[in-house]
Amino acid sequence: MKIIHVTNYFRDTHNHIGGAEQACYRTIRMLLDKGHHVSAVTTQFDSPENKNKHQIGIYDTKVYENFLPAILAKFVEVLKWYALQRDPLASIGFKKILKNEKPDIVHFHNFQFLTFSLIYEAYKKNIPTCISIYDYWLFCPKAQLLKPDNTFCHEAHGLHCIYCLPDQFSFIQKILLLFRKKIFDQTMSLIDRFVVLSEHSAGVLKGYGIPKKKISIVPLTLPIEYQDAVKFKHLQLAEKNILFVGWLNDRKGVHIAIEAIPWILQREPDVKLYIIGGRAKFANDYEKKFEDFIHKNALQDNIIFLGHQPPETVRQYLQNTDVLILPEQYENMSPLIMIEAMMLGKPVVASNLGGIPEYIDNGKTGFLVDPYSPKAFAEKILLLLLNKQLRNNIGNHAKQSIMARNSSHKVWDATIACYNDLTGKNKFIKKEEK
Repeated sequence: MKIIHVTNYFRDTHNHIGGAEQACYRTIRMLLDKGHHVSAVTTQFDSPENKNKHQIGIYDTKVYENFLPAILAKFVEVLKWYALQRDPLASIGFKKILKNEKPDIVHFHNFQFLTFSLIYEAYKKNIPTCISIYDYWLFCPKAQLLKPDNTFCHEAHGLHCIYCLPDQFSFIQKILLLFRKKIFDQTMSLIDRFVVLSEHSAGVLKGYGIPKKKISIVPLTLPIEYQDAVKFKHLQLAEKNILFVGWLNDRKGVHIAIEAIPWILQREPDVKLYIIGGRAKFANDYEKKFEDFIHKNALQDNIIFLGHQPPETVRQYLQNTDVLILPEQYENMSPLIMIEAMMLGKPVVASNLGGIPEYIDNGKTGFLVDPYSPKAFAEKILLLLLNKQLRNNIGNHAKQSIMARNSSHKVWDATIACYNDLTGKNKFIKKEEK
């Protein structure tokens, strides 16, 4: 089978790599290992010298932003993010790629900056499409489906979204929100399959109106590259330490991790929080708030910002940390960093939200707490920091649990079943069985 994967950024060729990009890469690795022909389409490379590092064809496609001054490029990104999901340059480039590759399936991941133009090109050529859902951007301009009072938003996108969005570009936002739902719904009707990571996320899509028959639940692929023969050095972290990994924005909840530290320091004054994460777009006001909190509470020596780091470095810190804090602030489906930590036998203290409770048995394979309570996070983290045996027990149970739940054969069976449905092969298989 020939599959094209479409993603904003790709591992090694781009600097901007998060959980969605890692999930895309691991799906591709799994398909390659099973003998399928795979290629990837992404935005203009940051590091073109790395495009031959993987055993696949990687195409970079030009978009409007590549030819604009930085300030205009940022404005176009905003327009694309909110509603104007057409880019003729990306469309022309993708059309050539489809002609060259002749894929059986196009699998979309996070691809906002390449735009819906690519979906239309696949549709015009009658190529089956699926899209992996890692957040709720298709239904919400903040990708969270979360109201200002932290309750779940059942309304999805519309003019009311203006109350959740940053003040920047507010006039433009209002105009775009008038058209967003119609544009998105029209395009989503062309997608053949929506791939989600948890039962919870499947329920969210059904609630929006996506037919059940168009939804497939496929767990995240375990870190295939962790099997590679690479030795990772031991890091000299603080004797008692906590790790946060994620973009520095409100939905990832780094502010909760930071606000938990004063509570922890009351018992353990030498604890350090290590934060791995790149700056998010349009999050300046949010960053200022948690930076002010750090200075006001004199936490500079206890919180170490490491910036955005490559996957290899993230793995090193995961292997050496005592506890991973996962303070997600929205109905996340199942964060990739949680899967990685559990696979490495590390205890996780996580928000009791979204699809996360499907993965964590509270008190046995990790701890689930009130997402909006720094004190609740602090209490469970202290339990783990002060009791090595408890840390080891929970870490071991977490590893056993995730290796069974997200086993390679389960992920593969779910993935190939989805692809076979799209190409009609499952119908053929059923007839053969009869």
